[in-house]
Amino acid sequence: MKSTDPQGRSMIRSPRLILLGLIIFAIFAFFFTHQQDRLPSITSSSASSKTPSVVSNAPSTRPPAGSSKDVQNSTLGFERVFVINLPERFDKLDAFSLAASVTGFTHEVIPGIKGVEVVNKTLPALEGLPKTERARNNIVGCWRAHLNFARKIVNERISTALVLEDDADWDISLKEQLMDFATGARYIAGTPSTPHSPYGDDWDMLWLGHCSTRQIQSDTRLFVVQNDHTVPPMNRRVNYNSIPDMKSMGYDNSTRIVFHAENGVCLYSYALSYRGARKMLRWQATVKEFLPIDIAVGHQCRDDPGFKCIAVFPQLVDTHKGAGRKSRDSDIGAFDPKDIREKGFTPNIMQSTRLNMDALIKGEEAQIEYQWPQDTPKLVGQKRTSFV
Repeated sequence: MKSTDPQGRSMIRSPRLILLGLIIFAIFAFFFTHQQDRLPSITSSSASSKTPSVVSNAPSTRPPAGSSKDVQNSTLGFERVFVINLPERFDKLDAFSLAASVTGFTHEVIPGIKGVEVVNKTLPALEGLPKTERARNNIVGCWRAHLNFARKIVNERISTALVLEDDADWDISLKEQLMDFATGARYIAGTPSTPHSPYGDDWDMLWLGHCSTRQIQSDTRLFVVQNDHTVPPMNRRVNYNSIPDMKSMGYDNSTRIVFHAENGVCLYSYALSYRGARKMLRWQATVKEFLPIDIAVGHQCRDDPGFKCIAVFPQLVDTHKGAGRKSRDSDIGAFDPKDIREKGFTPNIMQSTRLNMDALIKGEEAQIEYQWPQDTPKLVGQKRTSFV
């Protein structure tokens, strides 16, 4: 086909070129349409609620799956797993990496932040800041690192992510524990039978590692795991604030519960959904009083009716205190360099991954030990779960 340009010159329009152009246009249109499908939706998860579900707020990286067995994968059923670690603490990251490897999950690093690098004008409030510089820097640095975790979820549109502190420890049966927790979380979240996440599709925060938590009064539902050999006996539990009164509930030493939580302290490990990360960032940007991040998050669970927190008690993750110099424990606390701990321990964990590291690396299951064998009850029968 011939035509002329404005100067009268002849131009040839090749049918092949036209066909090629149409094909390129079709490919572009297909790609653009499918990318739009992956963007977070603002559609409500139900007609009766204006709070979007986990799935409706972020792209899914897997097809719907209703089975708790997804927690057996390399990210424990979440889209990604992170650890918070100060860059100079290579020792802590080494130890964490070993623990994660023998448990069978991968992780990425969220760099810890030194409080001295966070200037006051970036804080939402100055009221409540500690008076001493050391205390101020410790609290502010920790606060910022956890907000960076939430921001990463938002920036990268991560559907769900788990974070642990670099001195965290857990039971050698963590994946088995998470299968039970996932069943309980789906029950408390009120999730359909085919959720995108094994933990359900209507939650903001899952609090796995804490030192205090309590159940919200307006939701009395429980998922109960009884005859569980990973539950620490009551006389060996260490917490620093209110906790569920298991004895008054009629539960014995071998029972664990999952519930809708309204408060908590300590962030040894927790997960955020995409929507939960957005809410956490917004809440922290508008507070009138500065609080340590764990207390601030606990208050959001308590005071923000749109922030759904699901917790487990006794906790599944705690903080490890290694043998040797106590000054190596924390990047916040102050210890005399001469203080020595003869034997390491982890509160609330029956068969500690870190304390059994040598046996796990060598594959010597017969050498795996309980922390408190003298207080460990002899369980008879199978583990039982129930919805209450």
